[in-house]
Amino acid sequence: MTRRGVKTKVTDRLTKQTRWCKRCVLALMLPLSLVQAADSNHPQPSNALRDCIAAAGGSAAVATCEKQAQSVLKGNIERLSAAIHTRLSQVQRTVFDRSTDAWQAFFEHEKAMLELSLGQRRDGLGPNLRSGAVTLLYEQREQQLREHLHNLSTAAPAARPAGR
Repeated sequence: MTRRGVKTKVTDRLTKQTRWCKRCVLALMLPLSLVQAADSNHPQPSNALRDCIAAAGGSAAVATCEKQAQSVLKGNIERLSAAIHTRLSQVQRTVFDRSTDAWQAFFEHEKAMLELSLGQRRDGLGPNLRSGAVTLLYEQREQQLREHLHNLSTAAPAARPAGR
């Protein structure tokens, strides 16, 4: 870039404070971009779900879209859980298994609560909203597992015993 006939670098235009802020933002964004790059092999179901719902011709078609999204999410959850499981020691696996059992119990209780609360809606939309709410629960679990896997992938390698 030029300024009054003098060539300047882009970095010359930034103050030290601005460069520091930009570096902080970049440092915070890097882990997110790495997770997205690592997960680029698995398309995000929310985009596919939105496209499917946009093309749906009624509540039955929307429910079918939700069921497809849930199926994809369940598969992703299983793959992520297996990947996490392989990175853990036996003691850590016990903790992870307890966490998985606790989430499953939470999921079942949330579905029961959805049945209760959505059944009370006066506008009659409860049954139509149920599958979307369940999809959201699956999306949240998938995100949790992605974060756990990312944390494990950035962890320092375990110390190997001497002689190996």
